[in-house]
Amino acid sequence: MMFCSLVLLLHIANYLRAVKSVHIGKGAFLPRAPLTRGGSGGSGGGSGCSGGGSGCSGGGSGCSGRSLRAAVYTRSNHSCMGSESIFNKICNDTDKQSGDKASELLQRANYIRDVNGLYNLLPLGYKSIEKIISFLNTHLKRVNSHCLFMSILQAKKWWNISDRSKLYSDEFLHVYKQKQQKGDSNKGTEAVMGKKKMEDDGLILSPTCEEQAISLINQVYNENIPAKSLPLLIHQFNYKFRNEKRLEKTLFKSKEFLMKDGYSFHSNDICLSETYEAYKECYEKVFSHLKLPFKVTKKRKMDKMNALESHEFQVLCRDGKYKEAAHIFKLGDYYSRKLGIKYLNKRNEKSNIFMGSYGIGIYRLLYFLVDSFYDGEGIRLPAQVAPFSVYLIQTNQRSKYSAAKVAKIGKLAQANEAVQAVEAVQAVNSPNVPSAPTPPLNSNDVEYVLTLWLYNSFKNSDVDIYYDDTDLHLSRKLKNCDLIGVPNRIIINLSSEQKKIKLPPDFYNYMDTPNAILSNKLYMTFRDVTVEYKSRFSPEKKIMTIHQLFRQFGLI
Repeated sequence: MMFCSLVLLLHIANYLRAVKSVHIGKGAFLPRAPLTRGGSGGSGGGSGCSGGGSGCSGGGSGCSGRSLRAAVYTRSNHSCMGSESIFNKICNDTDKQSGDKASELLQRANYIRDVNGLYNLLPLGYKSIEKIISFLNTHLKRVNSHCLFMSILQAKKWWNISDRSKLYSDEFLHVYKQKQQKGDSNKGTEAVMGKKKMEDDGLILSPTCEEQAISLINQVYNENIPAKSLPLLIHQFNYKFRNEKRLEKTLFKSKEFLMKDGYSFHSNDICLSETYEAYKECYEKVFSHLKLPFKVTKKRKMDKMNALESHEFQVLCRDGKYKEAAHIFKLGDYYSRKLGIKYLNKRNEKSNIFMGSYGIGIYRLLYFLVDSFYDGEGIRLPAQVAPFSVYLIQTNQRSKYSAAKVAKIGKLAQANEAVQAVEAVQAVNSPNVPSAPTPPLNSNDVEYVLTLWLYNSFKNSDVDIYYDDTDLHLSRKLKNCDLIGVPNRIIINLSSEQKKIKLPPDFYNYMDTPNAILSNKLYMTFRDVTVEYKSRFSPEKKIMTIHQLFRQFGLI
């Protein structure tokens, strides 16, 4: 008998140790995922969600009774719950911002925030920018361009050598340093130390990187670039700084902006021309896939880039004007000649490098996407660049309700573990004793289990989903969904009959299984349950079964 009690206590103690890590609310200590820099080209990074507790969720393997936390709160780099998400707390559709409609919507939806004339990315904006970068990287791989990250500080001497300092002098943002002045020897040390002046440090904040890029490649190959290493294509996603005189109160034009700038290096003009055309075609596909109305204008005149030829990609805006979104330049051997950077040809002789430059504004792309597709309800973005692909809502559900349900499921799982432990002992010592009944869930719990299971199923299938479990009213949630531009909306509102569905006794084991949806007990339970689906780009609402919904998103 003592042995039986000891076994039971051990089972309960082990399970409680796992369950007690589930904390609800702001005091939760769930791990935070680090943010990633955009240049990696990935869509990852925990940018889209902030806060802990029920506000974020995360990756994890299948759930079992030994770890309820894995079932209820699982962390992903893409999806998150909404209790602690920043935009839910401060969104205000009555805010009036300066600037055009697209910039106003970006601020109202909390993609960006203007602080003292400088734009700052908030979590939603950061997620969209990450996705734009990932989208561009996918296309740039097809031209065999390699992503890297260059310093935003540049030595002005290279610009002097390339004869571009005078052309860009008005746009340079200089870096200054403090220099100690020589004081009067008759005065005390304190007086001498107090005299300082600002002096040009010989550095500038990067306006563009042609000189820096070719210098970097030269250093990588120890000033002996072999012919077999060419052609070579590189690109980065980095900030640029220009002292623009004609600023606009929009994300379209400011002194600091995020840009994708690419550079190609070739042994001859023919190779440069082929790459130039390939890059031109690549950019055309980018704008076409994003469904942006654009035109390509050929520029022949010499400019600040000293280009032999260039093409400008312009997007048609709501005001009827075409605005520059990207620009590519055929530079020839200008920078190679000016900076004295050569490559070694097959005869082991030094020859000029032919160079191309290819830029596209990342902030501008986000601006153009919002400007092109917004409607009276808010932002509309294509799925490949929207901060989330799916917005999940359970009617009449709030974060406090969620906390209560999590606690209830935890107690249920704990009770089942205890029952299983007792049954295991009884099976050995008293095989004829009947098993204890499993504590049932009531009908109102079924809807929450379905919602949480749907969230985990989408998340585990790499579909970015936002589960709005906040205390906001349903009407406010619907407005938020439209305002921030999520392209797909799912509403869970089970009928009285559907709520009577009997769940498997061990349902919590199947709430977060990454694979084999078709064999999941909860899928077999809910496959014919209906939910409401709506696309942001269509006024039509559809009633779908869970099976149809999963097929719609390619989960099965």
